[in-house]
Amino acid sequence: MNKLNRKLATTLGLGWLGFGIVGGAIAFALPPSQITVLIDRSFCPQDKWQKISQNYDELYQQHQNRDLQIKQVIVFGDLGQDVLSGVPAPDVVRSLNTYGRFNLERQKQLQSTYPQAKLLTCQAP
Repeated sequence: MNKLNRKLATTLGLGWLGFGIVGGAIAFALPPSQITVLIDRSFCPQDKWQKISQNYDELYQQHQNRDLQIKQVIVFGDLGQDVLSGVPAPDVVRSLNTYGRFNLERQKQLQSTYPQAKLLTCQAP
């Protein structure tokens, strides 16, 4: 290997090493935002529930791509609330049954408890 090729290889190697170090530092210093997903499970027509499922699917894909981190998923309605284990796949959310009446008090309470939450609901704001 002549002198010019060795300098080129060294420069490229150091450049890629520096690029990797800077990328790692940025990933460490700026982690993805963490959210809680609140899903209103009160009665919802099938076409609107499908839209909620699609919205959750988009959030799930962002979670899979590490653009954001879903800390937990909470489903709620007028009869109570449940924290789903782990981050459920979109099929799990799509297959949830909706029932009961809309409970604005519970929604407000959950939104105040989880200020960084993403709310998925059929109800008009």
